[in-house]
Amino acid sequence: MRTFLIAFALAFFCGIALTWLIRKFAVQWGLYDKPEGRKIHSEPIPRLGGVAVAIAFFIPIAALMVWDNDISQALFAERELLIALVGGGSLILALGIHDDLKGARALTKLIGQITAAMVVFHAGIQIDVIGIPFIGPVALGVWAFPVTIFWIVLVTNAVNLIDGLDGLAGGVAVLAGTTLFVMSLVQGNVIGALLLCSMVGATLGFLRFNWNPASIFLGDTGSLFLGFVLALSSTHGSQKSFTLFSIVAAFVALALPIFDLLMAVVRRFLVGKPVFSADQYHVHHMLLRKGFSQRQAALMLLGTAGSLGVLSLVFIYSSDRISAISIVALAAIAAAVIHFLGYADIIRAGRRSKLFGALEHAARERALAVDEIRNAITTAVDEDALWGLMIPAGEALQLEGFRFDVVAASGPKGMERRSLEWKRNHPGAGNDVHIQTMAASTYTVSSGRIVFGTLKLEWLQENSIFDPHQVALGRILADAVAQAMCAIRGLVPVEQRREMRD
Repeated sequence: MRTFLIAFALAFFCGIALTWLIRKFAVQWGLYDKPEGRKIHSEPIPRLGGVAVAIAFFIPIAALMVWDNDISQALFAERELLIALVGGGSLILALGIHDDLKGARALTKLIGQITAAMVVFHAGIQIDVIGIPFIGPVALGVWAFPVTIFWIVLVTNAVNLIDGLDGLAGGVAVLAGTTLFVMSLVQGNVIGALLLCSMVGATLGFLRFNWNPASIFLGDTGSLFLGFVLALSSTHGSQKSFTLFSIVAAFVALALPIFDLLMAVVRRFLVGKPVFSADQYHVHHMLLRKGFSQRQAALMLLGTAGSLGVLSLVFIYSSDRISAISIVALAAIAAAVIHFLGYADIIRAGRRSKLFGALEHAARERALAVDEIRNAITTAVDEDALWGLMIPAGEALQLEGFRFDVVAASGPKGMERRSLEWKRNHPGAGNDVHIQTMAASTYTVSSGRIVFGTLKLEWLQENSIFDPHQVALGRILADAVAQAMCAIRGLVPVEQRREMRD
């Protein structure tokens, strides 16, 4: 226990000193997180605080190289864990620093996290067995690889995404790390406990400068690294003893950031947005929308994270029945939280916005097409040419068919009528089918008192944008046909007659 206390104290005080030093350099070099986009802070804040956390985390571990005791011997006997920590952690730190300094696409960050997770797996740190209530231990076999990769990427991303309020990501990491530290002590995993107490100490030292109002941010460097250490420690712990340190219990301890991540993915998927896109609908954002201050929202979420940590500790000693009841209770609480935060309204609004956006785009495209066809129709020199120009109009309006009943000029037999008809599909004789979702609209094609006939348009309801717009486009088409008929028959359109009178 003395080694743990020394490691914690060393990481804590190094975290304070290094955070102060890096904040000073960040100010001098102009490395600020600017208040733009989805950011909620109103002034530029120095970033790269995660570098201080990472260095402070590694200092106690490196110090054991010159301090020979049982824990140092156990640490350097765990070659697989050291390879996973140094190799995967270095990749995560490089990725985070690059993102903080130059920015990285979400896909690039995901590929980097998967690569780091693969380093961990191939180093020998894997989730081989999962203990499930009422079922018992389940050996994963070939599924160990995807499950391990998924867990590490999930936890790393979860902590990264919840980093939206002063002190929130660091506080969640401290609470989850403390919970996993206790689990490690219970199972006798001294190396896992060493990593976690160093992480908690370094993060607490940083939080001295990150609590609201923050004077420095973790940045992606810090949030990704903290998530990676938590994921690695929980994976290593489950490998040591899946009964005491189950991934299910670790999942409960990390349930808050995981819930936030899963809600982000589900929300974006349901509203039709890329799952890697950024928005302001994370749990902390929703609490701010409810009127809570940053400090109040952070305290509420940290209280929730602490409660989940206590539950996860109880979870590892409970019976299968209690475990199952706890999982059902957590699911019910999650549903209540979703309702309270208003996620259903956000999803409905997003789907409505997407639908209206698609309707607006389709209406604009269809109106432009009809306008081009209207200009072409007015150039027809005879009725055959007019008919040929009207067929593209049916395609542009996504009509199923139309019929133009033409009233011909007076001849020896008086008024003559003929019909010009087009259908998208041409059924055989006597094979016409009645479709209930077919809509129709009939227009009089005329210029003043001169009537040229009637134009009937038919369309499937699912192909119409919305009926008033569809009817209006049909009216434009009918007026264009009337103007063309005037020209074909050598008549002056009523609009021109009015202009001549004026």
